[in-house]
Amino acid sequence: MPRVVVEQTLRYDASLTRLWPLLSNSSLLAELDGRPAYEAVDELQPDGSVIRRAKGEFGPSVAAEWTEDLGEWVFHRYVRQFRQFTKGAFLSVDYQVAVTTFDGGFNLNIRIDMVTRGLIGWIGRYLGLIRRAGENFNGTLDRVLRAELAAPAADDETMILAAAFDPKPLSSQVQTRMNQALAAIADERGDSPTLPLLAEYLGGAPETWLLRIRPMVLARKWRADAGEVVSICLAAHHHGLLRLRWEVLCPRCRNASDVPDNLADLPKSVHCTTCNIDFEQDFSANVELIFQPEPWLRPLPDGAFCMMGAPSVPHVKVQRNVNPGETLAIDPPLEAGSYRLRTAQAGDQIDVNWDGQTGFPTVIAQGDTVAAGPPSPPGQILLDNRTDRALTFVIEELAWRKDALTGDRAIVMPAFQQYCPEQILRPGDDVAIANVVLLFTDLKGSTSMYEALGDAAAYNLVRDHFDYLTNLVERHGGVLVKTIGDAVMAAFAEPDEGVRAALEAQLGIGEFNRGRVDGGIVLKVGLHQGPCIAVTTSGQLDYFGSTVNVAARVQGESAGGDILFSDDLMSATGVREALVEAGAGMPSEETADLRGVALPVRLWRLQMSEQF
Repeated sequence: MPRVVVEQTLRYDASLTRLWPLLSNSSLLAELDGRPAYEAVDELQPDGSVIRRAKGEFGPSVAAEWTEDLGEWVFHRYVRQFRQFTKGAFLSVDYQVAVTTFDGGFNLNIRIDMVTRGLIGWIGRYLGLIRRAGENFNGTLDRVLRAELAAPAADDETMILAAAFDPKPLSSQVQTRMNQALAAIADERGDSPTLPLLAEYLGGAPETWLLRIRPMVLARKWRADAGEVVSICLAAHHHGLLRLRWEVLCPRCRNASDVPDNLADLPKSVHCTTCNIDFEQDFSANVELIFQPEPWLRPLPDGAFCMMGAPSVPHVKVQRNVNPGETLAIDPPLEAGSYRLRTAQAGDQIDVNWDGQTGFPTVIAQGDTVAAGPPSPPGQILLDNRTDRALTFVIEELAWRKDALTGDRAIVMPAFQQYCPEQILRPGDDVAIANVVLLFTDLKGSTSMYEALGDAAAYNLVRDHFDYLTNLVERHGGVLVKTIGDAVMAAFAEPDEGVRAALEAQLGIGEFNRGRVDGGIVLKVGLHQGPCIAVTTSGQLDYFGSTVNVAARVQGESAGGDILFSDDLMSATGVREALVEAGAGMPSEETADLRGVALPVRLWRLQMSEQF
């Protein structure tokens, strides 16, 4: 059978941790190697499996059609992509990279096995075009990695790649329009160090990265504040640089199955063609806010440069084919943590918490179930296929949310409210929020205040206090949901953000009141967290449910000059640390009967003074 095999070993005296995201990124490498994007569709088979059929140019500018598997990789150890062709110069292409480590570095052992077909394949083989294409791809990989090593570790990847690849410059017209938008953002937000980073990213990043801009990932790469990066991206959307999109992610493969541009178009149920499953939209778990450049700025291809690869699903640490009846030993250097064990095929899954001290559980597939078996030998993970069909075993981290701007986190950000007023749910629709932190405030003695000051003076005081609270809520990453009479309802994504806002609210009251001829205010504050639903009322996002009711009741227990915490809020991660960091001490415990709540509840009261 006519074939061309390209084998090469590349040595790097460098950190594998630093280079793995690049060397395993087959989509990025294909783009930088000059390969065009291609289109693919998933076809359901009678047995319930899925075949991915693709078409595009492959090889020496020849139209091709092929099927491709889901891709294989083992974290820090192995990458493989296999394609079986039905049209074009090839019968098959098998690309494999095996990583071997040594003290202070690693080797990449690359093998590209290309089986050719027909006259075009013969010509390409005879003229050396096919071998040269394989060698050029390896050269692209090597240049990318050495460009990374030549740059400071703290640099953004766009700047790093510029050392090896010269991106096509923007036209003068596009650059002018982009500069105008950037200037408008700078006028609104001041001198942000994130803005020039985003500008360089949009102008020079590979299309692979621009197809799915994730602000939390950019913040980590740039070592920047995540809230600021999200705010800059939202401002860029508002000023026409970025397109905002809502990805509805499959709970198994975490690939986007639906990508509407507006909350109003968010579907309730979705089908994943890759996994052949139906699933429900979960705003807190599988809806992620991403961005893309507007087409006038950087037009992106409709297809992809590679449909599957480790960086497209970075939480998946292992994706490996195992033959029926086979037990495969692999050795990825995984850290202790929570993992999900499953197969890429439809079926069972199981979550495990691994302490990192004992052997990783053997992953056993039997029938339609996946089980965590006995510990694997030290340094190994055993994948045991006890079925009569080939399976793709998957081991994925459950901490994927750390890089995801999920829907529930996005809508409580002040920048979202400021820059995305068009993002509202359809009337009558709602989305479930797994957890939101709610802060309620009210004024002590407001009735007597109105009687003493008169309506006009009292209204001015109340309005000033609304401005005071709105500003500090936004400084701490929250959003003012609404005012109810003299009361304020605010929402936060994280418990510690709500606590810090509550502390500042009470600590700053003395300064707020100082010098006022109207006598100032005494603030009552309560905090609670829990699940609720988000809806649109009067064109604004709002929250409803028992969590909202309890939060209001908790605030109702405040005597003024204090902060009341629900037990759920007090036990949340980061709350006690925030109190200690502020020097506030620990609240005192008490029990209260809340209206509408059947049983007495435990509350925590922090008595405030300007100096604690």
